[in-house]
Amino acid sequence: MSKSASAGAQRDAVRQDTRQDTGIGLGELENHLGYFVRRLQHWIFRDINAALAAVDLDVILYSILEAIAANPGATQIAVAGALGIERARMVGLLDDLQQAGLIVRERSEQDRRAHALGLTPRGRLILKKAHALVAAHEKRVARRLGADNYRRALAALSQFEMD
Repeated sequence: MSKSASAGAQRDAVRQDTRQDTGIGLGELENHLGYFVRRLQHWIFRDINAALAAVDLDVILYSILEAIAANPGATQIAVAGALGIERARMVGLLDDLQQAGLIVRERSEQDRRAHALGLTPRGRLILKKAHALVAAHEKRVARRLGADNYRRALAALSQFEMD
C-alpha cells in the first residue's frame, strides 16, 4: 500500500472512530487542516502541561524559560515578540517566574528603559528537569503520530512564521 493510500486509510479509520464514539460526523471539517491541528494542539497542551506540573510550570512558562536560556540578556519585549505573547500578559508571566526565583530582570546596559532577562541557578535547574519531561512528552507525540509523520509535521510546521 502506498504512503498516501495508508494515510487515507488512517484518516478514514479516525473518521469512523469519531462517528462511533460520538454519533456525529464532521462534515467539511474532515477536509480542514486547521481543525485537525487544533485537535492535536489540544492533546499536546494537555499532555505537556500535565508533565510540566511536576516542576510547577506550564507550556507557556517553559517556553519563556527556554527562550531566556537561549538568549541570555534579551529584553522582555524581544522574548514576548519571539513567542507571540502580548506585552501586557508577558509582564505578569515574568512576575510569576521572578517570584518563583527562576529568572532575574535587570536594567539593560544598552537601553536603561528595558529589562534584560536571565535565569537564576534555580531557573537553570528547573529548566534542566523540564527538558527531561518535555523529551518524554515529545516521545509520546511521536508515538501517537508515528515517527515519520512526527518528523514531517515538525519540518512542515517549523516553516510557519507568525505575522
